[in-house]
Amino acid sequence: MDEKKLSSNPFMTNMKFLENVQEGTEFERILKILTVPSKSGIYISRYDIRELGKSLGVQLPVRERKEMLKDLFIYAKQMDNLKGFIDLLISFVDHRISQYRELQERYPKSSSLMEKWVKKAESLKTFLENMKKEVDIYRNI
Repeated sequence: MDEKKLSSNPFMTNMKFLENVQEGTEFERILKILTVPSKSGIYISRYDIRELGKSLGVQLPVRERKEMLKDLFIYAKQMDNLKGFIDLLISFVDHRISQYRELQERYPKSSSLMEKWVKKAESLKTFLENMKKEVDIYRNI
């Protein structure tokens, strides 16, 4: 891929991929899972998403969280680093789980409440790990 073209606008060079990203698709479902705390067990803020972007080497404009994540997925796919991006997401989820565990230790009365969030976050981690295994299958999208 032409590096100059990619660095000028890294999110719009893979039009075939963007055409497949429509409402109701599997990709939209993944974005919804990641951005809805009651589904994922974690909250990913705009700041967190920007930091994930920096780890990938891209400066993201601040927008709706779902759109920012979509941009990161597209960028990671174009840079052939989707597995690396998913690894970053898994590390982020691990960090949140460790924060929940710390809260459970500090505030034992909140343990049962925190355990529900831990279970959801662990389910998200499993989901992301499975998604990472399937990346090669979706390379031609």
